[in-house]
Amino acid sequence: MPTTPEARFSRRVRLALQEQGCVVERIENRVNLGIPDMLVGVGSKFVLLELKAVTRGLVIGLRPHQVAFMARHSQAGRPCFVLVHDAGSTRRPASLSLYSGSQALELSEHGLRAAPIMRWPDRGVEWAALVELLSAGVHRLEQSIGPGKENQT
Repeated sequence: MPTTPEARFSRRVRLALQEQGCVVERIENRVNLGIPDMLVGVGSKFVLLELKAVTRGLVIGLRPHQVAFMARHSQAGRPCFVLVHDAGSTRRPASLSLYSGSQALELSEHGLRAAPIMRWPDRGVEWAALVELLSAGVHRLEQSIGPGKENQT
């Protein structure tokens, strides 16, 4: 059975994160549009992770509901990220790039031209570093509002 590039990417990310000790839940949702693809348990906290596969060009196919979700939750201090697999081209090597959810509008407008938090070569992904970055997003939230406190925005 043929799979889509995004389905193959999803499987790769899930397995790699699980190997790093994360708990990964795939979110399949046709009711609430815009909800990211994965809920990732990093330590005792969760982050949301949207996955995108770019097979040609520079466009990252974030839909308006996804942009709105990411912007709304990032602004409220909830850690969410976009992880993009770029299949590359004759001018651009294949890579994985991590973006903050707060960059969703920029990603939808500028695609791969937007500056990521981190970029790895496709065959040289440092999954432990990715988990650290996801975890840092959670800890940054705790530092800004304090553990157990709710964001007042």
